Amino acid sequence: MIRRRLYILLRLALLAVTAGALVAALRTAPFVAPFTERTVAATQIALERAMARVVTAEWLLPRLDGALAAEDLARADMLAGLAADHAIPLPTDRIAALEALRAAESGWLNGALDCGLCALDLTECRSVGQLAACGLPLELTPVGDANALRRAAVAAAAGEDVDRLEVGLALVGLGASALVLMTGGGSAVVKVGASGLRVARRMGTLTPAFARVLADAADLPVAWGRLPAYAAGNAPLAAVTDTARLARLGAIAGDIGVIRRNTSTADTVLLLRHVDSAEDAARLARLSDAAGPATPRVMEVLGKSRAFRALLRLTDAALAALALVWALAVQLGTMIAGWMGRAALRALRPPRPPRRVPPPVAKPPPLRHDPRA
Repeated sequence: MIRRRLYILLRLALLAVTAGALVAALRTAPFVAPFTERTVAATQIALERAMARVVTAEWLLPRLDGALAAEDLARADMLAGLAADHAIPLPTDRIAALEALRAAESGWLNGALDCGLCALDLTECRSVGQLAACGLPLELTPVGDANALRRAAVAAAAGEDVDRLEVGLALVGLGASALVLMTGGGSAVVKVGASGLRVARRMGTLTPAFARVLADAADLPVAWGRLPAYAAGNAPLAAVTDTARLARLGAIAGDIGVIRRNTSTADTVLLLRHVDSAEDAARLARLSDAAGPATPRVMEVLGKSRAFRALLRLTDAALAALALVWALAVQLGTMIAGWMGRAALRALRPPRPPRRVPPPVAKPPPLRHDPRA
């Protein structure tokens, strides 16, 4: 009995210590912000594990067949790269079809007339490859930004509707171009990002939600009469618009520039289909720091939600609190299970037979002393 009481006291003491530690941990509010960003190395490991669980021959080959049937060389090349990364052999007929599609694409790129049309109007580009080779080089220079501002100034002078988003991105691009010269290249990513956004807008690859975010950021006061002077380098940016409000659009452009730096211009234009907010742009930029040129493959395989979840992990405080919750639950469960088990055993135990009391033994009568003896 004493040993059993000591055992119960020990279990209760352990339970009290665990409960006290849990209360102390919860007082720090570990679940208010339970997640923190993974390092680049940890994100790379998480992405590799997630990709390995998904990419199989059964998953890849039907998608490759769909890309070849649609003559989508960019997606077909991406899927072929996935096959190489995960040691999935491609059938010879798929390899032949891919080579034929590449040869056809090379023929389009070699057409000077087609390339010139693509450079003049991005909507005339027949493919992402032609867009990257012919259409983007001009757009990524200050000439492309100056042309956008010129078109806006002409439209404003004629009383026509002005594309304020294109104007805002062109202002960011030209402003960043000037800063590149002064900072030795520190603003290059902003310039590239702004031009990439402007190209994606004209190509129709921006999601409606992200287009609304950009339009809100580009809702700026513009001195239309000063645009030609600014485009020619004869007026400062502050004379054209509110530079403080323009900084928000510049921050978004900077994230897009990081994506472009880690992948390619054509990949960035296509990756913008996964961006719905400024926060998504920042997450995609961090993802591209870890995945690099494989970012399009990661987004294709994992999708937006799973890929962005790989950027986060539980904080140490949240992990400690969850461990204490688990330990307390195990202890309570063990104690309750023990009590219920003993109660069940007592209920199933057959009743003890009644204790038989032996009949009293008759005592012999006492011997009487015979006085005559």
